[in-house]
Amino acid sequence: MTAVATGERTRTARARTRVSPKRALKPRTERARDASVDLGCLPRLLGFNLRRAHLCSWRQYVAVIGENNIRPGLFSLLVLVGSNPGIAQIELGTHLGVDKASIVALLDRLEKDGMLDRCRSTRDRRRQGIYLTERGAGALESLVRQVATLERQMASRFTRSEFEQFIGFLQRFYS
Repeated sequence: MTAVATGERTRTARARTRVSPKRALKPRTERARDASVDLGCLPRLLGFNLRRAHLCSWRQYVAVIGENNIRPGLFSLLVLVGSNPGIAQIELGTHLGVDKASIVALLDRLEKDGMLDRCRSTRDRRRQGIYLTERGAGALESLVRQVATLERQMASRFTRSEFEQFIGFLQRFYS
């Protein structure tokens, strides 16, 4: 059978398929004020649940740290720089899952705020090592304490083994 014939057969089969009653459009009537919301397939979708968890985490972070202070992505960057003095921009991008242009913009912001310095490598002039300034180290120390408190609050919803398993599941996505 040729591709054309296969295509015709498929179109014919689709034409015979009827829309099931569940998929038919429902008549437009005004919803009752107290009507419960049917979430459809959303509760079973991984992306939906990850997004909801992320929003919850973000709101709690903002409540503790403040919206105009160091955001979670910048916090992660500061932690990596503090733990790896002289780390290269490319390494930061790789471990944060951020492209080169975005890393440069984040570093520019933190450098402008006096939180870090870039130093050209003496071995490879194309490479710049990233270092915390004294101000950056002090800010990071304070942030780590605040984030640790926040993390304890969020983790309290799980047993220790559930939490470790949950973190492991999440890490599978990006490893």
